[in-house]
Amino acid sequence: MKPKIKQITIPNPCQQDWDEMKKLDGYNFCTACSKCVIDFTGYSNAEIIKTLSNAQGSVCGRLSLSQLNQLNYHLSVVPATNRNWMKYLGVLAIGASLIMHEAKADVAKAPIEFRDSTAEKPNEKHTKVKKIVGYVLNANNKPIAGIRLSILNTSIVMTTDEKGRYEFKIPDRFDYKNTLLKVESIQFSGSLSINYEKELQLPVKVVPQETFILGKIVAPVKGR
Repeated sequence: MKPKIKQITIPNPCQQDWDEMKKLDGYNFCTACSKCVIDFTGYSNAEIIKTLSNAQGSVCGRLSLSQLNQLNYHLSVVPATNRNWMKYLGVLAIGASLIMHEAKADVAKAPIEFRDSTAEKPNEKHTKVKKIVGYVLNANNKPIAGIRLSILNTSIVMTTDEKGRYEFKIPDRFDYKNTLLKVESIQFSGSLSINYEKELQLPVKVVPQETFILGKIVAPVKGR
């Protein structure tokens, strides 16, 4: 019978730079300790627990703090007498999928909206602006200075001024299909779909970046 994990912790977080490690398929290689560090950030709770349960030795991994909290919450609600704890996690996943299915069904039942096709002008040409401006705001709608922004798939970058404002001129032969404006920051994350038919864009709302933790994972089992 597989051991039943009661808690997952990383008591001594590694101070090595994840981005500087050699990137391989599904994990990074840490040259400081000559170990493979599994990137668990895309794993489900059940997949992480299964990996740790099947491991023959110590496991080094990278998780977000929110993942770690969710994992330990799910482990705490698994009944101690329930031997088939993986099935319990599966029931949770099935329940979530049923809720999503019902939600999609409700959306599908929404009334169909009919438009007057005579009001549309398919041949109308929309003028693209040659400059866009906007602001970067935090969760309290306060402007943030010094935030670096870039347009995905281009070399265009800009930084907000003291009022949280950015501005850039669109170069000649610019591909207007590149519409994603992305925040580049170790503190914040955020993005915006650019509307090239007007200069003033909607505010870019940013949120604090997810905190990640990596190191040797300790997963004591019940009964020990």
